[in-house]
Amino acid sequence: MILFAVYILLILFTLLYSRKVRFDFPLCHCTFMKATYKAFVPLAKVAARYTASDNRLDLLYPKTAKEDLHIADTCLKMNIFVIMLFLPTIAIACKASAVVTAISVLLCFASVKCVDFDISKVYENKKQEIITDFSVFLTKLTLCLGAGMTLYQAFTRQDYDLPDRTFKAHLDRLINNLTMHSDPEYSFLELSLMLPIPQINAFCSIMITGFKNTEAGIKDTLKTYTSSIWTERRNNAKKRAEQSSAKAVLALAIGLIGILLVLTAPAMIMLMSI
Repeated sequence: MILFAVYILLILFTLLYSRKVRFDFPLCHCTFMKATYKAFVPLAKVAARYTASDNRLDLLYPKTAKEDLHIADTCLKMNIFVIMLFLPTIAIACKASAVVTAISVLLCFASVKCVDFDISKVYENKKQEIITDFSVFLTKLTLCLGAGMTLYQAFTRQDYDLPDRTFKAHLDRLINNLTMHSDPEYSFLELSLMLPIPQINAFCSIMITGFKNTEAGIKDTLKTYTSSIWTERRNNAKKRAEQSSAKAVLALAIGLIGILLVLTAPAMIMLMSI
């Protein structure tokens, strides 16, 4: 009972102390820890000096400082570790074997990887969202160039009517830079850094080459690249559909096994008792 009381007090302390800590961070992953993760900010600031940051967070939080991203990531990992201390608490309270207790402690450390898994999930969703908007923009840009516009005209005089999401925000910034007649190379390099996705990096390279070479052959290059992007999108859609069907079959198989166990367990117990 003493261990349970200590664990509950620890959770209550993190909940109350996190309300007093000033750390403005627009958390969009691991949101189930939103109420308690700020309690670990003081510790995370120290631990962040000795750990590496996850570069994928730059895409999820483009307006947040690198240091704050690292601190928030460390806070979340500390928080889930403390939450999972519930397992060794139960093991010790129930006087479980040393092996079970050791496994429960190892699970606490393994649970830290759950934060990375959640980052991967949110990162892939964000990446797919950006690629979707990017492919629509790329198609419209190719049509504008095919209609006789120059690159500068296609970027500055055309409304692409994209959803108000991450890609549109960065595209508007790029268009503003080009409108102010800033260096195209600098503008596209900035876009490449803000959206570290291979498809967009390749597009920026094509655009820099096009502006430097007075747009020679840019139409054919862009048509080929646009076609490859849409082909990649179709292949990814097929792959996701196959994965979804495989998950559905696995869930069905597990359900059938559960039903069989429920139906056959009473008969097996009766046979064993004879």
